[in-house]
Amino acid sequence: GAGLERLASRLRPLLAPDRLVLAYNEFCAPTLEQAVATLVADGFESIVVVPSMLTPGGSHSEIDIPEAIEQARGAHPGVSIRYAWPFDLDRIAVMLAEQVSRQQ
Repeated sequence: GAGLERLASRLRPLLAPDRLVLAYNEFCAPTLEQAVATLVADGFESIVVVPSMLTPGGSHSEIDIPEAIEQARGAHPGVSIRYAWPFDLDRIAVMLAEQVSRQQ
């Protein structure tokens, strides 16, 4: 959780005025379903789910999160819930290459 919280603190200002709410797949709260319910209760009608996993191939990003999104869609049929994944691997590669170049 702490690493994700630090990332969120840097992402929030970049997304403003949109609202960023963290959700967790396991071990921490809130769950995706709880976070969506909170946003819906606060009047949001459009939600974008963005995972912290950058590359394809993981069960959380490919199975668990899509299943949780489908459950949330069923619970909130009037709300648009989109999944901003998978990420563009070319952009991820550029980011990682920049990280490598900083080490030289």
